[in-house]
Amino acid sequence: MTGKPTYEELEKRVKELEQEVTKLKQAEEDPKESEERFRLAFENANDGVCDEKGDPLCFISHVQDISQRKMAEKALRESEGELLSVFRAAPIGIGVVIDRIFTKVNARLCEMTGYSEEELTGQSARILYPSNEDYEYVGCEKYKQIRNYGTGTVETRWKHKDGNIVDILLSSTPLDLNDLSKGVTFTALDITNRKQAEEEKRKALEFAAEQSKHSLIGQVAGKMAHDFNNVLMGIMGNAQLAIMDCDNIKTKKKLERIDEFAERGRDITNTLISFSKDQEPKQTYFKIEDKMELALKMLEKELTGIQVSRNYKPGIPKLLADPGMIQDVLVNLVLNSIHAMSKVENPTLTLKAYSQDDKIYCEIEDNGCGIPKAHQASIYTPSFTLKGSHDKTGSYKSDIKGTGFGMSNVKKYIVDKHKGEISLESEVGKGTRITIALQIIKDHLSSDEKKEAVKSQIHDKRRVLLVEDEPAIADVQYQILTQEPFNHIVSIAANGQIAVDIFDRNKFDIVSLDYMLPGEINGLDVYNHIREKDKDIPVMFISGNIEFLESMKALTEKDPNLGHLSKPVTNLEYVNKINELLIP
Repeated sequence: MTGKPTYEELEKRVKELEQEVTKLKQAEEDPKESEERFRLAFENANDGVCDEKGDPLCFISHVQDISQRKMAEKALRESEGELLSVFRAAPIGIGVVIDRIFTKVNARLCEMTGYSEEELTGQSARILYPSNEDYEYVGCEKYKQIRNYGTGTVETRWKHKDGNIVDILLSSTPLDLNDLSKGVTFTALDITNRKQAEEEKRKALEFAAEQSKHSLIGQVAGKMAHDFNNVLMGIMGNAQLAIMDCDNIKTKKKLERIDEFAERGRDITNTLISFSKDQEPKQTYFKIEDKMELALKMLEKELTGIQVSRNYKPGIPKLLADPGMIQDVLVNLVLNSIHAMSKVENPTLTLKAYSQDDKIYCEIEDNGCGIPKAHQASIYTPSFTLKGSHDKTGSYKSDIKGTGFGMSNVKKYIVDKHKGEISLESEVGKGTRITIALQIIKDHLSSDEKKEAVKSQIHDKRRVLLVEDEPAIADVQYQILTQEPFNHIVSIAANGQIAVDIFDRNKFDIVSLDYMLPGEINGLDVYNHIREKDKDIPVMFISGNIEFLESMKALTEKDPNLGHLSKPVTNLEYVNKINELLIP
């Protein structure tokens, strides 16, 4: 442009600039493009408004208000800061994974896994999985969905840095739904406690169902056994009278066979009766070797043709237990071994007894048919048997029958009644070894037990009412309570009536009370009488009765001065519980 511009030329230039301004406004979303257009417009404006010498006469400027953009940028920075704070402080684990590599992790995720942020960042997610199978999501559709689409929720397991397994609820979302290569963000919730609670609930429900089933079976079995025993007594009595009067040898042998089968039937019904009763152990001291020998003597006829080997280690302490229950266990185990060897050419039965680690062990081993692995977990189930019509492999002779209650009683007497242990080793065609272990309970505190007891504050020289009808147990408890380090003054009551009379006439600091007592007044009656007289005196129940154990929870919730131990009780458990209840 030369010379002084005319008005028309200026007007035309202004319109051109207005058009440029409009374009600038339309391009506001791109600040760089907007700034470039503004610069060009400004230069053009300067060129267009000059005099003949080229000096500017005026400036035409465009001013753009970018306050909102600046505010938006500030809000975005603040929002990003808030999101980062939430990410770091979130109570659940959060992370970002790109191509299975951790790129971001928060503090909670580090806490859940035991790794630091530096240790996880840049690592493969494989580091958290217990095995390749867990990592590769074999056979799991939900895992496949996460791998293929980046989204989903699934329960999984992670391996903590210390090696422990943690249950995790994992949720995943892709950062870009159209491009999984940009990574996924995930949340992880530790559900280990929940899973443990669910497992405990499942086991409790299974136990309750099993107890209910056993109770029903026991009631039916007990009623039938009692009625059938009356029939058997009639058969046995008449068979034995006929044998006495019979002179015909053939007839006499048949009568003797009838009597033998009747006796076998009686043994079976007695087993059913034992199963139906919830008996509390009547404990006394005896040698386990004597009971093992008695079991062999009782089955002497059945052991004909079987080589019996004994190995009783010297120095085995006496066992405090119910002799009848232990005898029944040993007879059942030996008889099972005899049956298992019914088709073996050279049957051998081995009995062992020894003591180790404060326990007495009994082993009964045979070289019989063995128990298939598929059935080993079922042998303690009431009514389960592999004999008779259930013998699908021909492992037993055809005349051998089974009730299915023998091993159930073994478990009931050893595990439930005596807090013992049973282990089984068996291989088809080679034989079976069953080992039972029972706690050694001495009639005094050992030096180690005394050292353990004095670790806590000892409350000594207190007056104790000991209510126990079993002489052996009462004697042990009396000994450990009256000796060092406790030196209590102990009065003994052998039944409920005596306990009530002694309590009414004397003052005591604590009462040790058995639930099952002879006579019309049981332990619960004694407890109720004590609470009518004294609301605060500590009372400790000792019982193995299942029905009473179920009611103890409700009692202890109402009575803070009530304690409980389930039979059998070790000496240290007993004195520690007494000492604990004496704490003011």
